[in-house]
Amino acid sequence: MTIDGGEFFNRRMEFLATGDIDALVAQYASDAEIVRFLGVTRGHEEIRAYLVGFLAAHKSHKLVSLDQMQQSDDALIWEATVETAAGPIQVYDVFVFDGSGKVSRQFPGIQGYWGSS
Repeated sequence: MTIDGGEFFNRRMEFLATGDIDALVAQYASDAEIVRFLGVTRGHEEIRAYLVGFLAAHKSHKLVSLDQMQQSDDALIWEATVETAAGPIQVYDVFVFDGSGKVSRQFPGIQGYWGSS
């Protein structure tokens, strides 16, 4: 299933900006994984906890710019700049989707941080 990358991006940014954890978790398949250098988060409960922590650490998550985006049939990657309470951050995300259009894997990262200490 091919997803509409622009639509997915816009919904995700809206959910992050409003702190809508339920809507964010609903984007993931029940067996989804978020793969980070700090470990792998699996399933809706762990993903919910990760997102709650992410939004607590990066309050006031507001899109400044979408810098790059590319997609294939089942994958989407972007780089964006967002404003947080601590200052702007440059984020990138890679999403892999299952056949129903839900996220099966995500590889998130923060490339730059220019906020105050």
